[in-house]
Amino acid sequence: MSKTKLTINSNGSVRVEGDFEIVDSQGNVYGLQGREVLGICRCGQSANKPFCDGAHRNHFEHDAKAFDLPPMKSR
Repeated sequence: MSKTKLTINSNGSVRVEGDFEIVDSQGNVYGLQGREVLGICRCGQSANKPFCDGAHRNHFEHDAKAFDLPPMKSR
């Protein structure tokens, strides 16, 4: 199985590519109809949440730049 790739788009959605499933908080699976690429809303303005519908255009700014997280804390 190949890796699932998430791309954090500047001023936009999270693009999900690969072999994945998406479930709600109760564990119910969204019917993705065979899609292997889609966008997840980050701005909260989509009428089709959790999926992106482009409603963020000109209303959401975030310049996505990768960085390293600090080391995990031991439990």
